[in-house]
Amino acid sequence: MTGVISVISITAALLGAMTIVVDVLGRWLFGTSVFALNEIMSAIFAIAIAFTLPAGAASRVNLKIDLLADLTGPRLSAWLRVVGSVMLFVFFAILAWRLFGLALRYQDQGRASALLQLPLAPTYFAIAFAMASAAIVQVFNTIEDVASDVTVIGSDRTHPVVWTVLASFVVLAGGTLLWVFTNFDSYATAVMLRPGTAAIIGFVILWLAVLLQLPLATVTALIGIVGTMAVVGGGASMNTFAGDAADFLRNEQVATLPMFLIMGAFAVVAGVSDDLFRLGNALLGRFRGGLAYATIAGCAGFGAVSGNSIATSATFGRMALPAMKQAGYAPSLSTASVAAGGTLGALVPPSGVIILFALLTETSIGDLFVAAMIPAILAVLLYFGAVFVVARMNPDAAPEANSGSLSDLLPALKGSFPVVLMFAVVIGGLYGGLFTATESAAVGAVSAFVLAFARGKLNRSSILQVFSETTATTAMIYALIFGGLMFAFFINLGGAPDMVSARIASIDARPILILTLLIVIYLLLGAIMDSFGVMIITLPVVTPIILDLGYDMLFWGILMLVVVEIGMITPPFGMNLFIIKSIDPDVRLGTVIKGVVPFIVADFLKIVLLVAFPALALWLPSTM
Repeated sequence: MTGVISVISITAALLGAMTIVVDVLGRWLFGTSVFALNEIMSAIFAIAIAFTLPAGAASRVNLKIDLLADLTGPRLSAWLRVVGSVMLFVFFAILAWRLFGLALRYQDQGRASALLQLPLAPTYFAIAFAMASAAIVQVFNTIEDVASDVTVIGSDRTHPVVWTVLASFVVLAGGTLLWVFTNFDSYATAVMLRPGTAAIIGFVILWLAVLLQLPLATVTALIGIVGTMAVVGGGASMNTFAGDAADFLRNEQVATLPMFLIMGAFAVVAGVSDDLFRLGNALLGRFRGGLAYATIAGCAGFGAVSGNSIATSATFGRMALPAMKQAGYAPSLSTASVAAGGTLGALVPPSGVIILFALLTETSIGDLFVAAMIPAILAVLLYFGAVFVVARMNPDAAPEANSGSLSDLLPALKGSFPVVLMFAVVIGGLYGGLFTATESAAVGAVSAFVLAFARGKLNRSSILQVFSETTATTAMIYALIFGGLMFAFFINLGGAPDMVSARIASIDARPILILTLLIVIYLLLGAIMDSFGVMIITLPVVTPIILDLGYDMLFWGILMLVVVEIGMITPPFGMNLFIIKSIDPDVRLGTVIKGVVPFIVADFLKIVLLVAFPALALWLPSTM
């Protein structure tokens, strides 16, 4: 049932994208457009995105950090899954309950949109129903988890470190809840008098929960709700949670992310990765290490349509690793090229991580896309340099050049032309001011759909694959956003970021030193966490600090993304390293780690250049 609902939701989103494209064409060709189309689309996309959450709950696509997974025994892991399912039920139940109340209030008040006077209540009722459906799914998930836990047999070989984390979490989180229920007035007074201490305790509980593999979205939301209760009360705190979630869904730019996700999914179905790899090989194959160059270039091109590092690494790993193995490349260079190239998936616009940063910091999506262009080109060139150095220092790592590859250039150009054109239209039109970020996303989604259709790649299976991937990613990201918004509200309510900023300002240190410290922290976080999770957890505190230091938000957004993505290939927990290992089980993880060292050096050089020359990120947006 949730699968059918999600198919309808993504279909509605795709039809919405087509409507926006028709409106753009009407504006260009006839000088007319649909009046207040953004109000109509915001309601449609709000409902469509909300109804991906029940399917996401059914598929259990919630972000967890499995840093201590290998140290946690099967029995404890099973019961932690139950706790996570119960917390997700509470998460969705609160949203459904309070959104239904808001819908009733708006219906009584006759609240409507500004231009078309569309009633707001139906949209809120629909979103509330979607959240209630997700809560019901979580009931079944919890029952299923409890039933499976009963079958877990054997000793629980959990490491003492995990037991220590669990005990600390129970003491802090359980003690806080006990305090809330037994002496709320005392709890509220303590939080209001010492907001900085409350924020620190909130972060400690958050990290303990993350280490216990509890869902990040619900942990951030519940900490935010309990913390905010001290200032505004329980009812107002939960209303804030639901209201912020609904307001975010109704944001005019909220459609940008799912439409770019649709674009990426259809581009994969259309075989874009093959085209880009073939083009890269035709252009660069005549040089020593040509396939490694082609892999990096192909990853950059694929990142322009997928916007995801993991998807880029996985796609090119399956395609490029066998080709390089057959050509005689050293495993260290071939695996490292794919792992490092995969990090370009999040940097090359349009990028889902960039969109998330823009939405959370209220920065222009279009400006961030344009700001990422030169750093993305710089990243590709530096990775090329790493391949060149490896091939020169160790000729056995890469075979002699393939002189005949240039003959394949014309067919490769012909095959990849639609992909290059799609990227040029989406980003070029955005840079040239021909359309907004939402309109560029709609153009990208429709273009990728048309490309897949024209190539005869669309069938029942491929369409369901697109819908499934888009549903899963959308549900995970927006659940994270809902929790992150509430957590940020709690952190900001007591003025904790301002206190941190004031404390840092009192330190007799140059801003560059503080920026360097933040870079080191983000390097460590990027090695153990997904970039989405890093942003959700850190932005509430770090954003005011960056602004107080005098740095531009566009510069920081690109720099932070670059730093976090380096963590994807940084030992010992770099995600891309394990993806490559899973694709080619015969290669040793140590070989992959050894191979990425030159690329990590290139990444550090990239950070130095960005910090030394902020214009690399700021110049291009200034020309818009």
